[in-house]
Amino acid sequence: MSKTSELQFIETDAGQIYDFIMYVLENGVTEELYPGDERRIFGEALAALTLALYSTMNDSAKQATLRYARGEVLDALGEFAGVYRIEAMPAMTTLRFSLKEAVNQNIIIPKGTRATSDYTRYFATSETSVLQAGSLYVDIEAESTEGGSNYNEIPEGEINVLVDLIPYIDTVSNTIETSSGGDVESDEDLRQRIRLSPSGKSTAGPKNAYRYFAISADSSVADAHVDSPSPGVVVITPILYGGQIPDQDILNKVLEACNADDVRPLTDFVQVTPPTTQSYDIELTYYTTPANETAVVENIEGSGGSIDQYIYWQGSSLDRNINPDYLRKLILCPEDSEGNHLTGADRVVITSPVYTELTPTTVAKFSGVLKVSHEVED
Repeated sequence: MSKTSELQFIETDAGQIYDFIMYVLENGVTEELYPGDERRIFGEALAALTLALYSTMNDSAKQATLRYARGEVLDALGEFAGVYRIEAMPAMTTLRFSLKEAVNQNIIIPKGTRATSDYTRYFATSETSVLQAGSLYVDIEAESTEGGSNYNEIPEGEINVLVDLIPYIDTVSNTIETSSGGDVESDEDLRQRIRLSPSGKSTAGPKNAYRYFAISADSSVADAHVDSPSPGVVVITPILYGGQIPDQDILNKVLEACNADDVRPLTDFVQVTPPTTQSYDIELTYYTTPANETAVVENIEGSGGSIDQYIYWQGSSLDRNINPDYLRKLILCPEDSEGNHLTGADRVVITSPVYTELTPTTVAKFSGVLKVSHEVED
């Protein structure tokens, strides 16, 4: 069986099940059963029920294998390997609680005091703090009340609604953009770490061992490249989901995980560095017909369209060469977020980007220069 073949424990081909049941019924009654015959109708219902039962049994059996396990079953398989799903991480920021005029008494701001930007994403103070008498403001670290990357990138000043009112406090706002939120680990990412876990049992310094511990260091780490440019030196380059460049906090977490005494061989000197970036522009002209113009422009240039999809794809992974052919594919054969095919351009002329090979520790980043035009051809 090849690595990509579909594993089947029980036959689930609808046609074969139907033919077999009809064969058994007709042999049992020693006559052909024609459409409309109650016995044939019974057989058709039995075939549908058998197919559903066999499919459920087949799926249950496949769930026992790492390749197909999902959800809680995958969690259970991970426990056998000592690998546990990384939980969602809250986003962090700093909230400033301010007064219009100073007062002559201390103001206590309890731990858990909440503020929001849109009444859907809430941040709470991480500790109890005191705005001292005579002061106009106090800054307090805060984290999102739930984990998830959707709490990231809230701009400075937008968390400005105080949910839990405090006497004398006039305004609240975040002094820095929110960051460091991470989603709960997906099934595919957990499956990959389970596969890598045997390497993590070794302290002999294999690449996959360091990669395993780097990915496990934080839920925001999507992958890591491991290299040894000279004997005894190990350089680890992590990248975050969506191609985000890790900040110093994440780099420190990866170093701590990979530099632990029970992970790193005594002779290894471990370094953790952020990826380098290679910028690219987008300049192209695509062609369509009058009948398709509106749909094609929306599919290519609209929010979440071909251009946006290419920018995300191109910049979401290390060691991914800048490839205009993939951009061409997305423009000629666009798809929506569910993989459904949409109307695309008839042809396209791409001036940039041009094909560029990148090093294993480089990620491509869109420069922001976007020159896209279209022409209508009869």
